Amino acid sequence: MKEERKQSERQGGLVERIVQMPLRFRLSIAFFCLALLGTSSLVELGILSQREIIRQEERERLQGYSQALDHNIALQGQWAVSLASSFALNPEVAGALAQQDRYRLVQLCYSAFIFMRNHYGIRQFNFHTIPPRNFVRMQMLYLFGDDLHYRQTILDAISQRKETFGIEKGITGYGIRGVAPVFHEGQLTGTVEIGFSFGRPLLEEIKNQFSVELTILIPDENINTFTTLATTFPEPIERSAPIYAKVYLQQGTELLTEEISGVPYSILVRSVRDYRGNTIALVEFCARRTETLSVINRYRKLMLWVGVLGMALSVGAIYFISRYFSKPIGEMVRFARDIASGQEVRHLKAKPSGELSVLAEALEEMLQSLEDSRKKIKDYTVNLEYMVHLRTRALRESEEKYRTLVENVPLVVYRLLGSGKTIFVNQFVEDLLGISQERVLGDESFWKEKVWPEDRPSIWPLMDRCLHEGREFKAEYRVARPDGKLVIVLDHALPVFDEQGHVETVDGFLVNVTDRHHLQQQIIQTEELKTLSEISARLAHEIRNPLVAAGGFARRVLDALAEEDVNREKVKIIVHEIGRLEKILEKTLAYLKPFHILPETSSLNELLIQVLEDQDVVFRERSVSLEMNLSANLPLVPLDKELFRALLRTIFYALADICPQGRKVEVTTYPGDHVVHLEMTVRGTRVSDDEIEHFFYPFTSRLERSDVLDLPLAKMIIHKHQGLIDLVREEPDRLILRITLPHRRERILS
Repeated sequence: MKEERKQSERQGGLVERIVQMPLRFRLSIAFFCLALLGTSSLVELGILSQREIIRQEERERLQGYSQALDHNIALQGQWAVSLASSFALNPEVAGALAQQDRYRLVQLCYSAFIFMRNHYGIRQFNFHTIPPRNFVRMQMLYLFGDDLHYRQTILDAISQRKETFGIEKGITGYGIRGVAPVFHEGQLTGTVEIGFSFGRPLLEEIKNQFSVELTILIPDENINTFTTLATTFPEPIERSAPIYAKVYLQQGTELLTEEISGVPYSILVRSVRDYRGNTIALVEFCARRTETLSVINRYRKLMLWVGVLGMALSVGAIYFISRYFSKPIGEMVRFARDIASGQEVRHLKAKPSGELSVLAEALEEMLQSLEDSRKKIKDYTVNLEYMVHLRTRALRESEEKYRTLVENVPLVVYRLLGSGKTIFVNQFVEDLLGISQERVLGDESFWKEKVWPEDRPSIWPLMDRCLHEGREFKAEYRVARPDGKLVIVLDHALPVFDEQGHVETVDGFLVNVTDRHHLQQQIIQTEELKTLSEISARLAHEIRNPLVAAGGFARRVLDALAEEDVNREKVKIIVHEIGRLEKILEKTLAYLKPFHILPETSSLNELLIQVLEDQDVVFRERSVSLEMNLSANLPLVPLDKELFRALLRTIFYALADICPQGRKVEVTTYPGDHVVHLEMTVRGTRVSDDEIEHFFYPFTSRLERSDVLDLPLAKMIIHKHQGLIDLVREEPDRLILRITLPHRRERILS
């Protein structure tokens, strides 16, 4: 009790001492405590508000990255389905798919796939038949025939008869795939599919744009652990926190903060859905927080120093203000004493007002409110400048990508004014037409003048209607290059109208269709040869019996004539000519007779060595040397050994026949992508283009030996092995015969 009494007395003495203090000190102490409490609260509130604003800014920034990913996925999906539609609309591709001509589809599309894979990141290029079954994979030529009923994009494209695209998993993994139906003569014959990679290339593109790390995570069977499918981090990541399973199941988003390899990151986790709308994976967007934390610490210290300085200044100010307001009180006391003493009373120089303290507090509150508003406006300005910077950079990158695409596409892209003057053309015009961009832009009538004179009467009216009436222009015509070569182009132009409905500009492109026209001529020639083959077959069967009878009768007459008979020589001529006709008939029947191959895994190098040893006499007779460059790593090839030996003997015999004396024949083998290559080079030979074109035609070779096949049969044997053979001129005096054979196939059709 005594201790409590003593403590109470001490407290009472302290209060009494404070009460006895001058007013200015009492006001200073009171306002100091108030300033300390207010400053501490404001500093803490400012720090919390700053953290919340920064966290909200990080969320918006990461959500912007997420929207950029969705935009890139949608853009690549639209691009993929656009490319697929362009191939589906190609009549040659549609015809080849309708006829299920896999070899023709590879010829038409494989080079385009290689170009798109190298330049635009295309990873899947497939053709499918109906019911859904894979027919050709350009990225895996020898893997086909699998059932595709699990592929919803293909099923929808077939059932709805329109293009579909989205993320979907196939035999080569997840991809951003676009599927387009293929129609031939009004009938749905199948679908064509083009896909981009749903993996590291897609993530790297986002990282390069926004400097953010991304990871695609896929769950295990129980959706407890998520492993890395693709990431921009150096090492794969594994996640097992319950929040990841929650995001995966609820298809939502979560914002996390975590240290990865000692570096603080702000992480946005979201789900990814496939074409069916099912969640297939999670995506992490990881933005570094190093600079953010540094800014937070710097502002925290600044706010503390400002708070301390503010308290010191406020205490000093209150002290002087209290002195200022306590002065009138002293004057009033002196005034009262003067009245009491009867002395002369003077007017107060300053009259105190009790509302001054309220006004000061109101001003302090207003100042604090203005400071908070200024800080929010400053933060908003910083965020606005940052977002404008991001949007400007994205727009600039988009323009650069579009310009790069326009400058590198294998077609001429141009823009005309309504007067017909060319104001833009890409650099491919030099490759297609052999004319510089400067010359095209300097010629005001180039668009019309480039048309071949014979085509102008039919083309110029269409061009005029496009420029003056705003009609779409689409036509094929010939253009003469400066070197005199004629190029057949497809010109497609669309007018762009101004606000008054007049043609302001015309956008269009030129495509080289010369090869397509040549191919059409080849198809016509093939059909003609097919008809001739049928006629030859009928003719051969019709003349066989009379020829056999005439030959037998002539030989009997020859045997019956005596050696000294004057008619014996005449009969010999008849027998010889009938023999020639019988050989021609025999070859004709051989060409028309179907045959089968019995392939077995063999070494192409060993077959070449065996045949070259047998043919050594043929080359020595013609003074032709051999040089062999055989690859030691050549894969085994499925071959019919007997037919292939005969084929090689025929080809070597033909090459030795056209090779000049003293020259050599170079034989080279080397492996390729799922194929092996065999090249036979002849130098110094003088063979016409017509002889090269008809090299494999029947009855044009001079092979008369009975132990070798004729060249047409040799070409048929290569095709039976599902290979390619061609004779080309690399230089004026250098011929190369190329043979390409597959070495990885499920089955070779015999």
